[in-house]
Amino acid sequence: MELLQLKYFQVVAKLENVTRAAEELHVAQPSLSKTIARLESDVGVPLFERQGKRLKLNQFGKIFLKRVERILKELEEGKREIRDLAGLECGSVTVGATTSRLLPNLFSKYLKYNPNVKFRLFQVSHQLEIEERLMNGEFDLCISSMPINKIEIHCEPLINEEIFLAVPPGHRLAKLKNIQLSEIANEPFICMTTECGLRELTNDFCLKAGFTANIAFESNNAEVICSLVKSGFGNAFIQAYWWDGPNTESLGKLHIEDPICQRTIWLSWVKDRYLSEAANDFKNFILEYFRKKAIDSLM
Repeated sequence: MELLQLKYFQVVAKLENVTRAAEELHVAQPSLSKTIARLESDVGVPLFERQGKRLKLNQFGKIFLKRVERILKELEEGKREIRDLAGLECGSVTVGATTSRLLPNLFSKYLKYNPNVKFRLFQVSHQLEIEERLMNGEFDLCISSMPINKIEIHCEPLINEEIFLAVPPGHRLAKLKNIQLSEIANEPFICMTTECGLRELTNDFCLKAGFTANIAFESNNAEVICSLVKSGFGNAFIQAYWWDGPNTESLGKLHIEDPICQRTIWLSWVKDRYLSEAANDFKNFILEYFRKKAIDSLM
């Protein structure tokens, strides 16, 4: 059994099509088919159900794929670790984030003292996508507004962030500082889309207050949401760190007394996966950065 066979098998299993797999691997289709046939011969059982050019994993193939992916990930981790120890990587870190408002200052402070580290930052809206890409090794670290509940992943809370209610200028409650969320139960809301972790959280706030939110408009763009609130189309939940952004200056900012409305920002990484020196150093920097912010907020 050869490593090349395993790599080819992984791609065919993902695409379920010999022609597309051959194109992605830049090999001739007959050659790819022979490689898969030899692999099945080595394993001793067929791994696919064949439907023309489409190949669908059977029960044996699904079990074998899990082992193959584990083998290939271990090999890739080994190469990364050796390159890092040998000084062949000039420090690179890939970060996935579902919330970006907190990040510019974080990165600028780190790069001030570590200017040679190279970063790749990916904004991800869906919690399941960030979980999948972290598990697949696309991200070294993830910063998200919801914890990732997988045994292989370690999630560390960074900071609690209050969520306020934004109301239009001239709203009947705009001059108040504190409200009960139930006071606006019958009014329209401008909300994040359902792919966003914040949406699930704010839906839960409304349910705790005894009502289901009347969603008038959905967007993943905070500036659009603030503009619509300002124009009087509805109210919105706005995180504390967004209040120094554009379009918030004329909005009514209300602290919600009941229920308590806040979210926790989390840092996540795969427990047993090797982190490069740069990624591990940045991880420790993030933890210390938010530890100090939490202390400063109490003073």
